[in-house]
Amino acid sequence: MFLLDDKGNIVSRDIPRILGAIKADSTTPTLRVSKEHNSAVMRVKSQFAEEVKHRQAEREFNQRLTQGQLYILRELRIFFKLITDEEVKGEVNILEKAFRSSITQVINRELNILRRNGFVGQELFNQLVQIYRQHNMHEWLNNNNSLPAMSVPIPIIICSEVLE
Repeated sequence: MFLLDDKGNIVSRDIPRILGAIKADSTTPTLRVSKEHNSAVMRVKSQFAEEVKHRQAEREFNQRLTQGQLYILRELRIFFKLITDEEVKGEVNILEKAFRSSITQVINRELNILRRNGFVGQELFNQLVQIYRQHNMHEWLNNNNSLPAMSVPIPIIICSEVLE
């Protein structure tokens, strides 16, 4: 919620204050909406959309990876540089994306075992493919590409009101 002044500047984002300002009863007179009302609302909407994008980017950037994830991602990058087969490079990219996302405790334990045992290169790649298939991680990637409607960061204007 945003409370704007008559020039379209944000006065408050404090919900109790805004609710107090828009409180009305049946005797409150109605007025015409000014011509600038919609442009002010759209300006605040785009500002809010930018804030949502920024917060989402921060959240993705600050996602903490486990020691096992950091290890296999580092080793996958090294392996990627060594291979020439484009098909295998594509598979490495898929594995990197899958193991960069949130993982279960079971998968994390398996990654830590790989790290402790010093798996690298083709051996590590084969083990990660096996883990990927065993835990149906391809379904996770497909679900992340089609976020539920409530997760999509698109601000929606439910109501706008002009106060005098």
